Amino acid sequence: QDRSPVTLTIGDNITALTNTSITIQCPTSGVPEPTVTWKKDGLEIFDGGKYAILDDGSLLIRGTDKKDSAQYTCTATNVAGKDSASSTVEVVGEYV
Repeated sequence: QDRSPVTLTIGDNITALTNTSITIQCPTSGVPEPTVTWKKDGLEIFDGGKYAILDDGSLLIRGTDKKDSAQYTCTATNVAGKDSASSTVEVVGEYV
């Protein structure tokens, strides 16, 4: 029944209750600093609404509901190449 905010690192999977805030961290390093993009089940996520892409490249999902159950993928890209990792988020329970 805990709806406190949850933070995980990309590659980890989570089951969370509805109406929870979830932050998925996508640690990157490189020169130049990689650009991070996010996808939900293969579709690009843009900053705004229930999603926020934070300055450190993390994805914040606010007020989750069952429609937020998906595979989230972060991709870090710079001139040297790109790398991706994914996490599966499952949202359960009734929306309060």
